[in-house]
Amino acid sequence: MKRFRTVWVFMGLLFVFLLHGCLDEAPLFSGVDVFGKKGTGPGEFDEPYAIAVDGTGRVYVGDVRNHRVQQFDADGNFIRQWGRQGDAPGEFEKPSGLAVDSLGNVYVSDYDLDRIQKFDADGRFLKQWGSSGKEHGQFDSPGGVAVDSHDNLYVIETYNHRLQKFDSEGNFLRTWGEYQPIHVVRSFFAFLVDPGAEGNFNYPARIAVGPQDKVYVSDAYNNRVQVFTPDGKFLFQWGGVGLLGGQFRVTAGIAVGAAGRVYVADFYNHRIEVFSGQGSYIAKWGGRGGEPGRFNAPTDLALGSRNRLYVVDWGNNRVQIFHLKNAPS
Repeated sequence: MKRFRTVWVFMGLLFVFLLHGCLDEAPLFSGVDVFGKKGTGPGEFDEPYAIAVDGTGRVYVGDVRNHRVQQFDADGNFIRQWGRQGDAPGEFEKPSGLAVDSLGNVYVSDYDLDRIQKFDADGRFLKQWGSSGKEHGQFDSPGGVAVDSHDNLYVIETYNHRLQKFDSEGNFLRTWGEYQPIHVVRSFFAFLVDPGAEGNFNYPARIAVGPQDKVYVSDAYNNRVQVFTPDGKFLFQWGGVGLLGGQFRVTAGIAVGAAGRVYVADFYNHRIEVFSGQGSYIAKWGGRGGEPGRFNAPTDLALGSRNRLYVVDWGNNRVQIFHLKNAPS
């Protein structure tokens, strides 16, 4: 009888677990706007990949196959663009990450050229640093970038499986992380079997800095979010591979609001998931499709003024603006 009771308890817990992930949540947004379509003209995209919002509400989009950065107002109206294909200053091969500091300077990582470029808000080139390699200040496929309250720049390197931190002039400060994949079974059970691999990565993709300069990293192929101090001390993690709420199939873009709420783009599940600052699951929305509110592989996101969440809808060649409800972001 004991064995049967154990089975029923396990089945009951499994049912609650599945129910929690499958329930439809009330939407956290009141409306959605869309801008962009496939093309080469101003305001059009060919595989948009990265996004950032500055302190005035202007939106910057890394337009990968058009080898440029485009700037928009908060409503998605085109303002200007800069860049073309090449490796000279001000040119791009694959502009894969964007961040804006407190002075309005724009940092762009180039996934293929293994460098960081810095521009002013009008797209004028200021400086660059980086080369291919594994030493400090070198990169192998830099992806997401983010700035903290001191305008230090954090750079995720997908193929070096690490994070590097620089000051605003490109001087190296510190690095952490190395390659360490988590077993898929361990990941499915949210690391309850063995926490393991804290502070290491498996093709990390994106990064965000939240309150108290906590550093949030989307550890893409470990299907989790890791959180660190600004000095690289591991704090906590959440996620795991799967389809349920709170699980991921490759974590991508990440954004953290002033109140600590965390938004994560779930690439192969084609959705956005929402968490508290401590990683407690709140809600999700999306699914694969081309209509507003659905996605084809979201790659990056950013929070703007007036409770707006901007999502790069990579496969649909567009950006979606979600008007979040008045819950603190």
